[in-house]
Amino acid sequence: MYDVIIIGTGPAGLMAANVIDKNTKLLILEKNDKPGKKLLITGGGRCNVTNLKSNNDFLNEIHHNRKHLYSTINNFGPWDIYNFFIDNNVPLKEEDENKIFPVSDKAVDILNALLKNINTKINYNECVEEIIYKENNIKIITNKDIYTTKNLIVATGGTSFKNTGSSGDHIMFAKMLNQPIIDLYPAETGIILKDKLDLAGISLEDVRVSFNKNEFYGNLMFTHKGLSGSSIMKSSEYIYLDKINIINIDLLPNITDDELYNLIINYNREKEINTFLNNYFPKRLSSYILNVNNLQDNFKIKNLTKTQTLKLVETIKKCTFEILKTYDINEAYVTGGGIDMKFINSKTMESTINKGVYFVGECLDIHGPIGGYNITLALSTGYTAGINVGDNYEKK
Repeated sequence: MYDVIIIGTGPAGLMAANVIDKNTKLLILEKNDKPGKKLLITGGGRCNVTNLKSNNDFLNEIHHNRKHLYSTINNFGPWDIYNFFIDNNVPLKEEDENKIFPVSDKAVDILNALLKNINTKINYNECVEEIIYKENNIKIITNKDIYTTKNLIVATGGTSFKNTGSSGDHIMFAKMLNQPIIDLYPAETGIILKDKLDLAGISLEDVRVSFNKNEFYGNLMFTHKGLSGSSIMKSSEYIYLDKINIINIDLLPNITDDELYNLIINYNREKEINTFLNNYFPKRLSSYILNVNNLQDNFKIKNLTKTQTLKLVETIKKCTFEILKTYDINEAYVTGGGIDMKFINSKTMESTINKGVYFVGECLDIHGPIGGYNITLALSTGYTAGINVGDNYEKK
């Protein structure tokens, strides 16, 4: 009989193990042959471990199920995470948009810091096949053995990057436990356009993506199949869930329509219109904008009619793209959906219908934008479960 069993050695599971009392009879199960496989590839192998905002500013960037995250972020927020790794001798640095990385640019330093204070054996290559729930006596059946525990922490991740072992085991476990779930869907992913554009490789620093009443700001990247970049990643889950077919992109959000119109008509009128556009866009994108307006690259500004000029402004400020679909969940950076937060005590991460069972990290129906938010949520919820699971079995 174990006091606690943790399934999974990603950031959520390892953080829970770090804060569980050292006298706890603890077992950690990992189906891979090594820990933290997904953690090691995050941030291109550099690991964007958190986003160093105040707790409130951090939460303001979370648009999905934010109300369930106040307690856990206030337990262990971005600055707590930062200090945890500093205290564990991992020098950190801040990059653009408050992103925090190890100075070494090596994700393995983050993983080693999470592992070094865990004195409990981790059983590798051990896959959980069945969970049989009875309060105070949860039976865990693996490919190697059978265990019983008073408390279980499920930290198996979402379904993105399946080659790392993040293959949706939490959904299988939830069905065994009759734990309600929200259907999984891709979040933070690119989109495929209906028409193939010869714009792959072009990127813009600041755009505004809009559809219905939604607006998303960030950078934009043209890919071989469609669009990516932070503005698209932020909007992709809404495009998927609301079945959006058309999006508009303001290619120059810092310039108003009237300002752009005046810039065009007051430019050297003997110049060609593509000369003006090349001041703001790569040449291929300038040519695309002109092609949409049935204008040649060498068309002179002085020959533009007012109607043509207004249409040109509209194309730049409201460039329309028809969507075929988003990338599927296997190609998404983040999994949407998962364990329904309505049946999780957000102050402890314990199930409200399976006492003694805790779900943490990407298993839960929580997520944020890319940029250190999702690892923060994993570490924070793991911490919250870890500090509360001890109280739970001590009371029993």
